[in-house]
Amino acid sequence: MLVQEPTADRRPGEATPIRPRSGATYAFLTLAAIAVLVMRHDYWNWDTPYPLLFGCLPVALWWQALVSLSACALMWLMVRLAWPHELEDAAFESNRAGDGAGGAGPDSSAG
Repeated sequence: MLVQEPTADRRPGEATPIRPRSGATYAFLTLAAIAVLVMRHDYWNWDTPYPLLFGCLPVALWWQALVSLSACALMWLMVRLAWPHELEDAAFESNRAGDGAGGAGPDSSAG
C-alpha cells in the first residue's frame, strides 16, 4: 500500500500542481550524468599508484570514493529537479480509490 504524508501547504487528496521543468534542467542533468560516467572509467589513473591520500589510500581508491559521492549528489539533483511528482500523486489517488472498493488487495486475507 502506498502511503503519502500530507504537507503543510496541501490537504490530503489535493493533487500536486505540475511543476514546470525547463530543457536547460534536463540538459544540465544529462551532462552531469555523462560527466559521472566518464569519471567512473578513470583510464588515466590505471597505472598511477601515487599520490597516496593520508599516506595509505592509492589514487584508484580515493578516486572511486569521489565518483561515488558525485553519483550520490547527481541522484539527489535528479530527484529534486526532475522527479515527476504528478505521476506519483496519480498513483496515490488510484491506490486510494482501489482501497475504497472492497479492500481486495494483496494485504487482505481471503478466508
